[in-house]
Amino acid sequence: MLLAMETDSFFCQLFKQLPQTLFELLGLPPEQARGYRFDSVELKKALRIDGLFLPRKPNLPLYFVEVQFRRLPNFYANLFAKVFCYLEENDPTQDWVAVAVFPSRRAEPRVREPYEDLLQSRRVCRVYLNEYPQTPNPPLGLGILQLMSAPLEQAKPLVRGLLHKAEYELAGTPLAEQVVQLVEELLLRRFPELNREEIRAMFELEDLRKSRVWQEAHDEGREEGREEGREEGRAEGREEGQTWAKKDMVHKLLAKGMRQKEIATLLDLSVQEVRRLAAR
Repeated sequence: MLLAMETDSFFCQLFKQLPQTLFELLGLPPEQARGYRFDSVELKKALRIDGLFLPRKPNLPLYFVEVQFRRLPNFYANLFAKVFCYLEENDPTQDWVAVAVFPSRRAEPRVREPYEDLLQSRRVCRVYLNEYPQTPNPPLGLGILQLMSAPLEQAKPLVRGLLHKAEYELAGTPLAEQVVQLVEELLLRRFPELNREEIRAMFELEDLRKSRVWQEAHDEGREEGREEGREEGRAEGREEGQTWAKKDMVHKLLAKGMRQKEIATLLDLSVQEVRRLAAR
């Protein structure tokens, strides 16, 4: 289990690229994700929400998502402070659900009595990844989550299944490439003793990159980027290029295990800017 990994940016990317994963975790129809827009939100009181599913239609609840991979005694106090601060700053009449994701029950705070009424209500869903049922042919998002705890002998066939889904279910879309990048980054964090080339060779990640479907998706995404650059003009293109260069550097440094504060110092950026780039 990835107890020491920097989880914020990874889960932010996972929920952004595959928003249906949240609803699959909660046992809800994945189609419900179409009614939401995912975001990571900074509040005025120096609080940051890991993930927020904002409803596109009225009468749907907000979903606050917090991922915690090590035990913090103040986790629930912090979580509910964010919930009620957001409601106060925006719409106090909005229906809401808070989702707390832990690798196991060991990461949950021991003392929970002050929050027990909320924890036992429909307002809170707690997910323990190591207790989630392992299925032989999981959806993409759940399969990536299974990779977090799967032993090596199970990880290899699981990765092959995920690559197959990415190649054929997402054929011709840039999302196929993004899914494989998520898998690759997760494997780098799970097996820090291996470098990127060793990970790609061990899990045959290079095979998908060389396939026709992969190349079509990659070329399509590159052509879309060129078209957007022509429309936005040279000045905006240069600015966007610099932003993407910073984003790539941030993700590479995160993959090497550096913390966001260290990256901010190295790249002469604010921590907030590093978080924003990591979430893109």
